[in-house]
Amino acid sequence: MDCDTVRAEISSAIDEGLALSPAAGEHLAGCLRCEEWQEKAHRLRRATLRPVGAAQTLHPDPLVLPSRFRLHRWLRLTLAWTGITLVGWNVTTVMAARTGAAVHLERHQAAFSVALGLSFLFVAWRPDRAYGMVPFAMTFTAALSFAAIFDLVHGTSTLPRESRHLIELGGLALLWLLGAAAGPSRRGRSKGPAATE
Repeated sequence: MDCDTVRAEISSAIDEGLALSPAAGEHLAGCLRCEEWQEKAHRLRRATLRPVGAAQTLHPDPLVLPSRFRLHRWLRLTLAWTGITLVGWNVTTVMAARTGAAVHLERHQAAFSVALGLSFLFVAWRPDRAYGMVPFAMTFTAALSFAAIFDLVHGTSTLPRESRHLIELGGLALLWLLGAAAGPSRRGRSKGPAATE
């Protein structure tokens, strides 16, 4: 067999995963150039079968933020300030030594506000978690807003007193904006197993 015929058989064998014929094997045993050509063909085949992105890290550093998060630094700073304010306003109520049913309910409400403030601080540090925090913040602020409106309608509270809860609504808005940047895109979400973003 001549070199061209052997190399054509080698190429076909590599592509289809077949073994070489005895005649091609005998030719390779005595032809150094065809043996080198076979090795180069195998290396080329292995290179083309390398998984896409194999050279990239499989576990990126979660603290290294994508470029779209750097555009929202002011949102993170504002959310951090909101969290600090919530914690500062309510932690004294949680730690108060007073007793009574009304104080007990007030302490519970303050504890929820402290938890929300800490959540805001966490998302300001890790904005990639914003999308998952939106449902918690939304349900809490919705319930709080309903309670505030109920108290205002029935005259059991005043507008200046309830206006301080606007900070929770502001924090929710900031969280929503960060979640829109950090969370999965609903417009680009695949609708089938074969679809990609």
